[in-house]
Amino acid sequence: MHSAHHHHHLPLLLLLTFGRVVAADSQLKTLLVTIFVIVDALVLLILLWTIYAFCRRLKAKETGKENPPPPPPPPPTAVAVEIIEKGEGMRCDEEEDAVVQEPGKITFATDGGGFGIDELLKASAEGLGKGSFGSCYKAMLDGARMVVVKRLRGIGPVTKEEFLKQMRSLSAMEHPNLLPLLGYYYSSTEKLVISNYACHGNLFDRIHGGRRRADRTPFTWSSRLQVAQGVAQAMEFLHLNMRSSVPHGNLKATNVLLDENDKPLVCDHGLAPLIPASLAVHRMVCYKSPEYQLNRSMSRKTDVWSYGCLLLELITGRVAANSRPGGVRSVELCHWVNRAVREEWTGEVFDAEMLVQKRATSGMIMLLKLALWCCEQSPEKRPEMAEVARELERITAGEADAEDD
Repeated sequence: MHSAHHHHHLPLLLLLTFGRVVAADSQLKTLLVTIFVIVDALVLLILLWTIYAFCRRLKAKETGKENPPPPPPPPPTAVAVEIIEKGEGMRCDEEEDAVVQEPGKITFATDGGGFGIDELLKASAEGLGKGSFGSCYKAMLDGARMVVVKRLRGIGPVTKEEFLKQMRSLSAMEHPNLLPLLGYYYSSTEKLVISNYACHGNLFDRIHGGRRRADRTPFTWSSRLQVAQGVAQAMEFLHLNMRSSVPHGNLKATNVLLDENDKPLVCDHGLAPLIPASLAVHRMVCYKSPEYQLNRSMSRKTDVWSYGCLLLELITGRVAANSRPGGVRSVELCHWVNRAVREEWTGEVFDAEMLVQKRATSGMIMLLKLALWCCEQSPEKRPEMAEVARELERITAGEADAEDD
């Protein structure tokens, strides 16, 4: 996901290792205190030895037999102390670097690579926010190329073979409305997934961001319909090509990105097999479906329900409770819209921003009906994603004919 930007440009390596640096810093402080205690003790010993030697010298002079004692052991010099401190410090740095700099290289899914792990880690980067599977960073490589690095976190113990198998499977998923996988990196401590940066952010921010600002670009009905159709086609493709019982499992507005032409790109697909169920239940949309809440079951129709919720968010301009980011107010859209239709105040359902003609078009009403069909409580009553994609084609064709008239 690409979410609200935090404009702090730092090297990616620094952002990735920041959490561990704090712990290393406290260890370094403890080490320095220990060194100072040792140095103080040595200084005291040297002082005592000097007093003792001075007394012996006086005694020898008195007897006329001055036998100078062997020279005292030299105290640790400032340089020696610095070497000790630097030595420990370098060990800390090496541990930090080991977080991401184990021997290895980025595996590129396509020919669009051309950079190594060292170049990526040195790139200027900023946080894009946390998603279901970890944090995302936007990194600017030499030549002003921008990529997004997803750092997988909390995905449970995954072997290199399991990770690489899943990444190869993802690499094979090519569709105009799926975010292509650019490359990936595996080490015992880091799992990075790299994709190109979608410059218009995510669908959630496009629907809800800057609503009260004068410079907001209206999200028109035709643009929303284009998004609805693109996402439906991507989901149909996943349902045809993935063996998983729930091919996506985490479809929501933050996981639909928009490129420079506002073409939708579905992301976060194919990562669910890496997540233990005990963690996934708290992070993934499919676990909030009516069938999972009722009898702990899920199927391909669970993805259809998630798509229906996404359509309702797109049509109403309201935040869906099942996929809202933390701290954002929301409504249970399926119940709210069903009640509106029952009580015949359907006109209030549509987002005013897309009602340029001050009335809902027949296409808007057809899309609303499709959304409610996808959101049926019983999975058996919902359409297949292929049926959804065909219905979107009919709606789009009807809207084009209406514009021609």
